[in-house]
Amino acid sequence: MTSTDLSSVPPPVDKFGRDGSSPFDTVRAVIWLGIVVAAAAVLLPLQMLAHALKLPARQTIPMLFHRVVLHAVGAKVTVRGEPTTHRPVLYVPNHVSWLDIMVLGSMAPVSFVAKSEVAGWPVFGYLAKLQRSIFVDRERRHTTSKTADEMVERMREGEPVVLFAEGTSSDGNRILKFRGALIGAAETLARATGENVWIQPIALAYRRINGLPAGRQHRPRMSWVGDIAMVPHAWGLLKDGAVDIDVIFGNPVPFDPNADRKAIAQYLEARVRSLHAAALTGKDDSLPPLASL
Repeated sequence: MTSTDLSSVPPPVDKFGRDGSSPFDTVRAVIWLGIVVAAAAVLLPLQMLAHALKLPARQTIPMLFHRVVLHAVGAKVTVRGEPTTHRPVLYVPNHVSWLDIMVLGSMAPVSFVAKSEVAGWPVFGYLAKLQRSIFVDRERRHTTSKTADEMVERMREGEPVVLFAEGTSSDGNRILKFRGALIGAAETLARATGENVWIQPIALAYRRINGLPAGRQHRPRMSWVGDIAMVPHAWGLLKDGAVDIDVIFGNPVPFDPNADRKAIAQYLEARVRSLHAAALTGKDDSLPPLASL
């Protein structure tokens, strides 16, 4: 991940931040942490069993766990637009926080493409493995083709694959450049089958914290960038108590065997940037209608 210096970001105060949190916030965080741990203690063994027996529940159990985590951090998710029913499909959202995985994973059975470090996360890493996440080691370029092959296999099976095309997370205020090489799996599958692979842009916008609009100086406190440790960051979100996240599905685009991968990546980046900016500035009229999920 790229390094972001948060020392220049003013610490939040009162309702907006963990530095101004009250004893009640700490008690609330402890209670919800206990609920998350209890949920993990119950659901992880069930997920192991479901995987071993190839039960349909192996797709829904991770969704349930993600929803528990979202409730724990007080996340309110608003969905605009609709996930495409076209298959095979690659979802391409921007990346702000580890919460992105909880948000998208709570909506439907999907496979995530995640950096290899995720596999070592406490609880979440184990769940990611049981959810059949595709881990990529970006320090070892020779593993890229193996990652693409796994993505192709999942998409052939009809399972949506989620790829954070920025290759890292941002501070929540901007969209980083989309890396065309990361959508190479769509190109591989399209050329192998001679058919379209659908790619759907998704914008994730962190709009409010504790019910109040989050400005540029507050969003980096919700984002997860640079060398920030996950456990302290997650604890801070538990104490904050409420985060509003908009998920905006753009129109899917077909990637045919003759498509230009670089041009597609540029279009997806521009579309996500447009939706993200409209959400953060409150221009709801420029966004797709509220979804009926």
